[in-house]
Amino acid sequence: MSNFARRFAYSLSVLALALIPAFGQKPAATPFAPPMARGKEFFIHAFHKDKLGGELDCKLCHTPAKEGSVTLKRPGHDQCMTCHSDDFNKELKQVICAQCHSEFPPSGASDLIPFPRFQGSRAILFQFSHAQHVDKKARIDAKTGFRSDCTFCHKFDQKGVFATFPGHEQCAACHSKAGMKPELSANMESASCRNCHSPEEVENPGFTETRRFTATRPIAGGKYMAISFSHAPHLKARAQFDLHCTTCHYAIPTSTSLKDLSLPKMLDCVQCHDSSRAVKAEFQMSNCKTCHEETVAGTAIPTSHTKNVKPDFHTEGFRRNHEAESVAADAKCSVCHLNVIPSVDAKVQCSGCHAVMRPANHTSRWKDDLHGKYVALDRNSCATCHTAAYCSDCHNELPRSHNPLPLFKAGAHALPAQLDTRSCLTCHTFQNTCAECHINKVVQNLAPAREKAILAKNVDLVGLFR
Repeated sequence: MSNFARRFAYSLSVLALALIPAFGQKPAATPFAPPMARGKEFFIHAFHKDKLGGELDCKLCHTPAKEGSVTLKRPGHDQCMTCHSDDFNKELKQVICAQCHSEFPPSGASDLIPFPRFQGSRAILFQFSHAQHVDKKARIDAKTGFRSDCTFCHKFDQKGVFATFPGHEQCAACHSKAGMKPELSANMESASCRNCHSPEEVENPGFTETRRFTATRPIAGGKYMAISFSHAPHLKARAQFDLHCTTCHYAIPTSTSLKDLSLPKMLDCVQCHDSSRAVKAEFQMSNCKTCHEETVAGTAIPTSHTKNVKPDFHTEGFRRNHEAESVAADAKCSVCHLNVIPSVDAKVQCSGCHAVMRPANHTSRWKDDLHGKYVALDRNSCATCHTAAYCSDCHNELPRSHNPLPLFKAGAHALPAQLDTRSCLTCHTFQNTCAECHINKVVQNLAPAREKAILAKNVDLVGLFR
């Protein structure tokens, strides 16, 4: 037990003695649910901010755990009694005690309610960017085998079930240095606190829709109801399945705020747990009790729990227009499509599939007379599968339209050039090819009579290529 907890428990014991009736018997403690669970939405930070004229000084209630410490204590009786001395010394009020204790009269530190209600299972940050904090080189800690930046901030509990959220102690490694914003010190101002925290939001899960770590309803503990999960078995199998923190938490490296930070989706679980070869039967998706503490007999496996059922949104139209979904940051095409390459950069995933499956527009005419126009419009799309060498392998050979070459050079090229000059310029330039003849209209004097007649009926090629 911490020193603060001991002092707090002692204070409560003294208070309890003072409340014992004259006949020497302590009244039976009356258990009651926290205000939120009783449906009474009383938010202590918002209430005090309103009473204090719209300003809430963090140092008024939160003091350092010890002199010079960046770790702040939960408010105790000393801080509350600054304003509520009568509610503690004259008439003990249940509404005051209910903000911290689950019993009335309080029995000691053992009945303290976690604050926030979801303490330890959801971050109490308001603004945070993982992208600004993660190691760009993704270096691995030799002791743990995991990313150094992940293990520095997140520590696993003794059972290895959940990873804890970082506290001031971890943040102070950088933010206690001079010039670092926000400043983290024992004497920091409220403005520095609010760079990371919003106390009104911390205590109220419905404060804003931008909170992705906050449920739509209050949940004690902050976990999914009746769901069992532990990191420990996954850590033991990390070498076998090449598991890393970002294997499941793939949104972390690119997340710039809590708005775009999401927990792993069901498809992430399906990727491994729907494979009979890789995972033992007791941990497969078909065994509901692996994750669900409460199961209903005869319930069919949902389509979201298997990769053998095509999703509803995979329509015929989706086959032709799936680019937006496939390049999204959380795209999980690799779960079902074996040719797709898993990657944090979603765009990389496309090449694995499109390199082995010919696009629908690559018909029999594509190579002969269609692809040139598309290449001219969007070469980047072609580069998804093809390299420059792929083009040169064919274009170093004489196109069939140029045969026989003497006749094509003598004048038969004039009409194709008028119809589609861009196709000519794919390989030729005026300077290295056309200028050989079409300069100062020399061709008019040197060409045979037949070619002169052709040129007379067509446009001036010198002007055409300028």
